[in-house]
Amino acid sequence: MIRTSENLYKNGFLILNNCIDQKIINNIAKKINETLLKEIIRLKLKKKKNLTDNFNQLIKKISQFEIQKKLSKDLIDANLIDKIFNQKKLLNNLISLLGPDLSYMADFEVAISSKVNKVNDYYFVKKFHQEFWSGMGLESLQLWIPINLKKGMGTIEIIKNSHEWGHIPHQNREPMKLPKKYKTYKVNIKPGSVAMMSALTLHKTIKNNHNEIRIALPITVRNFHYPNYGNSDLFNFKKFNQSFFTKFRKKLGNSQLTAFRTKSINDIKNLNGDHSS
Repeated sequence: MIRTSENLYKNGFLILNNCIDQKIINNIAKKINETLLKEIIRLKLKKKKNLTDNFNQLIKKISQFEIQKKLSKDLIDANLIDKIFNQKKLLNNLISLLGPDLSYMADFEVAISSKVNKVNDYYFVKKFHQEFWSGMGLESLQLWIPINLKKGMGTIEIIKNSHEWGHIPHQNREPMKLPKKYKTYKVNIKPGSVAMMSALTLHKTIKNNHNEIRIALPITVRNFHYPNYGNSDLFNFKKFNQSFFTKFRKKLGNSQLTAFRTKSINDIKNLNGDHSS
């Protein structure tokens, strides 16, 4: 885990391989298709045989943005996102990087990349950008979790060491200026693995030219005790891990740390110098 932290510190990103059980990935894909089918039935459209065709059918009536938000809500309601963060290898590495008091942004949006998305449609084919521009703080990490990803679909492209450049001036959702020379890395990843990056790491969408849709979960994770260096307070975060300190404070129930919330005063001996037995 020391190596993991060093890689993130040095490069601004890392790939954590084989940290999510394939059954969870499959269940998420299944849930996504179920949600698409429910919407198709509601709108009285014709059901298709696979996930991509169902998406293409539904997008005729509903915007991709609306579909993605609906999918995110349903995945959270089905506790499938919680299951991701209960995976031991992923959880232990996040604790190592951020500390034990962790939460994820519940306002995230499932990222669908379709062959029909236009290169100049920034919302779905993003140019180089920093998550910091959207309010993510330095105390957070951005996770990119592939769900439906096959050869030829592409992933995301990252500028190495760009987190060391600080906040990049930007306009119209792209950098106003970049160094003349820099190195990029096209993320090589498979479902079951997770890409992590800092709020300042520049990255962009690689357009999907595959006939099937690419699906990923871009989710922000933060330590809720760290100072907020962005706009995290404007978003909804869900806690998924707590330290002893946090659990203990919650159990005692108030800032005076009195024990009367958990024990009757008659059950507490040796209080105020009373040493009677």
